[in-house]
Amino acid sequence: MKKDKFKGRRRGSLGRAVRHTSDQEWYELEVELSKRRERVAQLEFDYSDTKADLARFERELDRRLGPLQQRVQDLEGEIGRARHQASRQAQWGERVYDEDGPVDVEEQFRKTWTSSGKPPRAVPKQELSEESIEELKNLFRQLAKRFHPDLVTNPDEKRWREKLMAEVNQAYTDRDLAKLKKLNQQPDREVTPQQKTRDQILAELQMEIRRLDGVIITLERSLQQLINSHTVQLMLEVSIASRSGRDLVGEMAADLRAEIARLELELNTIK
Repeated sequence: MKKDKFKGRRRGSLGRAVRHTSDQEWYELEVELSKRRERVAQLEFDYSDTKADLARFERELDRRLGPLQQRVQDLEGEIGRARHQASRQAQWGERVYDEDGPVDVEEQFRKTWTSSGKPPRAVPKQELSEESIEELKNLFRQLAKRFHPDLVTNPDEKRWREKLMAEVNQAYTDRDLAKLKKLNQQPDREVTPQQKTRDQILAELQMEIRRLDGVIITLERSLQQLINSHTVQLMLEVSIASRSGRDLVGEMAADLRAEIARLELELNTIK
């Protein structure tokens, strides 16, 4: 009995597909809708790909420049405290070092409210082969086409997709190919089709095309804002410089080392 019902559904679906293909207006709207969905998926990929590249670039900057920047910051703090101490000593003389000497309110405040802990640095992910990276990108595009939340209007379906796409984006950023493969096994949620007239279907298709046009504009704007950000521009400059044999990050590190030498000399003169 179940088998007969299944065949009935298949025959009905085939009949609707034949009518749809022979209906030129319906067919053209479906093609336009498909183009919008492809565009949304591509924009989502471009945005996530740029963010992933940015995350890797920031990890590299932190690895090469982070300790130097921290040393500069520490030295500036030491110089500030040394100047403050020298000023107090000029005012109070040797009483500064007495146990019952003048209270340094500023120093007490700094010790009370300034945390000395440093956040742990992100550990770079293992690099993939070119073949695996291409597979990673293709998987992401497939998943974006299947599960992007902006491709639906139902609130429950949208929330489910938002949670799933967050996992997809994180796995792509982490270059976690195994996680993307697992997410690709996630089945689509079943949607019970409703019986609608041709006019209703055409109106919904037109409405969905207009809605996705708005989604595309929003995604394009978000991507452009990301590309125009200071860090992405720096990443592009580093990439362009490397093509001409320059290590721009290395030059930045050299500037920081020179600044450290200058600050250390300044600190020694104050002490």
